[in-house]
Amino acid sequence: MAASFDFRERLGSGYFGEVWRAIDNGLGCEIALKCIPPDKIINSANLHQEAQTLKASEHANIVRVTETGTLSDGRVYVSMEYLPRGSVEDEASGALLGLPRAKQLMVDVLRGLAYAHCQGIVHRDIKPANIMIGNSGEGKLSDFGLAVPDIASVDASQFKQYQYRLHLAPEVRKMTDYTTVSDIYACGVTLYRLVNGDTYLPSIDLAEATRRARRGEFPRRDQYRDFIPTSLRRLINRALSVDPSERYQSADDMRHALEQQSLLVAWTEKKIYGGTMWEGASVQGKEYIVSLTQGADSKWSIEFKTGAGGKLRRRSVDCTTGLTKAKSHQLARRLLQRVTKTQV
Repeated sequence: MAASFDFRERLGSGYFGEVWRAIDNGLGCEIALKCIPPDKIINSANLHQEAQTLKASEHANIVRVTETGTLSDGRVYVSMEYLPRGSVEDEASGALLGLPRAKQLMVDVLRGLAYAHCQGIVHRDIKPANIMIGNSGEGKLSDFGLAVPDIASVDASQFKQYQYRLHLAPEVRKMTDYTTVSDIYACGVTLYRLVNGDTYLPSIDLAEATRRARRGEFPRRDQYRDFIPTSLRRLINRALSVDPSERYQSADDMRHALEQQSLLVAWTEKKIYGGTMWEGASVQGKEYIVSLTQGADSKWSIEFKTGAGGKLRRRSVDCTTGLTKAKSHQLARRLLQRVTKTQV
């Protein structure tokens, strides 16, 4: 008997089709249903490629596929578990995530990615929109629409109008160039976006973004929010290496390095009158405030507070009148780095 679905809400759309929240009338359950138009199918042998890929990669950190088939209008459908919390892109909305949350999500993704790589599958499209949030808040890698194991047999021209350039490794100029370390690069871009927010990515056209990426200048490896620990910057920059041989050589290698990062404080950054303030809340219940402000007397003041339950200990440093803004900022960053390093 042909499958029957009740389409309820369109969750998203892209080059390879649409995703709907639907009811599987046969099973009587809510699902996510991806519908792929016939003209996006590479060939009949790969008719259900995405479903086969995901099914072969069944893992706690990969979205579960339940069924595949063809609708009455000719579209291919892929039935997947419905995750009401949406994607990491939905959660972040272009803003930064707290460092503990960003770490957890990327560790989850790298765990699922390592499993897929062991099955001989390269994802080719890792980005916040393709990381779903499970019911327990875990990250689950989704949308293997570009992950074709036998890539050498695929007509690469079918994909020319679809390239997510921001996450595209510099060595990838056609579909056959993708490797597992190209996925590592995309993980680096994803983590860069999650800890900095998308405001750290300049608005440039795709051609310029590609040129800069090949020079190792996009994203900017020297521009991070002040509270990002130096060790985490090095980790991300290694994943973003232009030379593939200088990146982490496996998803497990990058995951192990990330797991060793002591990221216990979720920082926020905001502009205040006369300066900048960084506020942090740790998983241990401690709170931090570091601010850099310029007073009416033109003196720069750095203030550090720490405590829990609203009881904050305060320490202020008044800078001399002759101290430049850059030097004052450097002092504040040094204080922030001391906090992010020890986090006690």
